Amino acid sequence: MRYAVGLLALAFIAASFRAAGAQAVFADSICPEASQYVIAAGKIRRDDPPQRVYDAAQAVTNAYERCSKSMLSNGFREPQHYADTRAAQFAVVAARALIAMNRLDDARRELNTWRPYAQQVVDWRTETEAFASADVNGSAVTNAGDHRQSRYHDSAKEIVAAIDVELARIDVLSRH
Repeated sequence: MRYAVGLLALAFIAASFRAAGAQAVFADSICPEASQYVIAAGKIRRDDPPQRVYDAAQAVTNAYERCSKSMLSNGFREPQHYADTRAAQFAVVAARALIAMNRLDDARRELNTWRPYAQQVVDWRTETEAFASADVNGSAVTNAGDHRQSRYHDSAKEIVAAIDVELARIDVLSRH
């Protein structure tokens, strides 16, 4: 088969669903506006045409991109990382569909757009905290912090690797 729907995305989608009677239900509590698009993407089958796969994956990517911007504007780092990771994940699926349609430049552009977002999640560490205290001298107290990684570090790292694989694949296909 010329294109793969993306095992990572499908596994994430499948894990996100839970049975409710005869119907599968998904509700994204961090980015609720993306829920309907994830449900639509979950209905994609392996034998669907690449354009349909692309349209569904791109809709999810766009929804998570909007969510990321909202989280960033409100200063919510971990939810922003979640949204960026999910957007990059579905961007890989969209790029694979573009590759299947031989739209290599579009696929490369999609991957190059989302790689820095995923890499930023991989590289992120918590920051040092400074706060005012009840110190008699009125000095600020600095807590060195533990500099933890993002909760989405491991997922983002896998997505960066997947993006790199797809970019290398595009380079090989471009030479032919």
